[in-house]
Amino acid sequence: MTAKMDFLKKLRSRLSNVEKDSLYQKLYDSVQESLLFRHVCQNLEEGVLLLDSKGITRFINRKAEDWFSLPGRSPSNNHAWDLSMDTRLGEFLESSVAGISGRIVSDIKILFPRETELRVTLTPYAVGDEAGVLVLLADITAQSEQEFETAMLQRMESLIRLAGGIAHEIGNPLNAITIHLELLKKRLKGLPEPKRGEIEDNLNDIQQETKRLDRIIRNFLKATRKPPLRFRIDDLNDVIADAVNFLRPELESARIRMQFARDPELPAFLMDRERLYHAFMNLIKNAMEAMRGGGELRITVTRKGNCAIVSIRDTGCGIPAKDFHKIFDIYYTTKEEGSGLGLMMVYDAVTEHGGRIEVASKQKKGTTFKVFLPVREPQKQLPSYPMTKGGMTRHV
Repeated sequence: MTAKMDFLKKLRSRLSNVEKDSLYQKLYDSVQESLLFRHVCQNLEEGVLLLDSKGITRFINRKAEDWFSLPGRSPSNNHAWDLSMDTRLGEFLESSVAGISGRIVSDIKILFPRETELRVTLTPYAVGDEAGVLVLLADITAQSEQEFETAMLQRMESLIRLAGGIAHEIGNPLNAITIHLELLKKRLKGLPEPKRGEIEDNLNDIQQETKRLDRIIRNFLKATRKPPLRFRIDDLNDVIADAVNFLRPELESARIRMQFARDPELPAFLMDRERLYHAFMNLIKNAMEAMRGGGELRITVTRKGNCAIVSIRDTGCGIPAKDFHKIFDIYYTTKEEGSGLGLMMVYDAVTEHGGRIEVASKQKKGTTFKVFLPVREPQKQLPSYPMTKGGMTRHV
């Protein structure tokens, strides 16, 4: 670019000596190059803006127009921050362009025209007599979600390992306390009746709380000491049907109408049947407990592309908005006798299968859990060939 500017400056003083055809060819080449540059920029997945030193927009590609919600509006002669419908992005551009001296990179979550995580890069430029700022906008929403998911899993695993060790250490003295409580109750039989009754009541309270604590620890250790996954070809429809049939008496007793719609076209695929069976048991039990006065539970299995989707919809009390983001947290529960491990175990089972969970809920209307599982088939083995004479045959 600098070489071309130098060429133009030299050309200016010698225009009278330049042949028209030669001048035309140079201008033609320059226009072609400019059109090619615009074509490339317009088809980039990243948003591109070229601003002058005052922040006035000189060029904007289609992707940036989309994020700025500009189609149908002219961006020329406007400051870049005035074009943005998102306040946060506009404020960042205005504060950064003024006095910029080096490259600036920042990740910004915009809400308009839609919720998106953008990586905004500002780079000052100076070409000939022109100076300004090049702005690049890259959508990193998927990357941010993946990083968040990875960080959350790492934190959860660290917490589980730590709590598992603590639970194991608590379990030993808890067993001793239980034994000594039994011994105390036997010794009480020699005391007079009035005094014995009062002490027995106190001991019974202590014993009940000790049993409750023991149950919590056992459930936790069961959740954290998971056996390795054992993937086998199995039918997801049958796994869910087994869970439904096991809980059917409880569903009928709770006056819950049950509807289960299989997908007969869904093929059997690789899964750990035991792990998924317990995951769906937990989801169905949660739905039952949300419908204390009866209701309707609908389970639907469908397939979309290479993904099996299980929808579990209840007509229960729903999840309060303030608790919605905590439902998969360890020890979070709204039940008096709950351990806060059920949904965590569901989350683990689904993610271990490479799947994900979506939840939608409305108070007094009900909750829908959607479990997405990849339909995986066993890897096909290469055929075995007989050894060739004088050596082995190798397949790579």
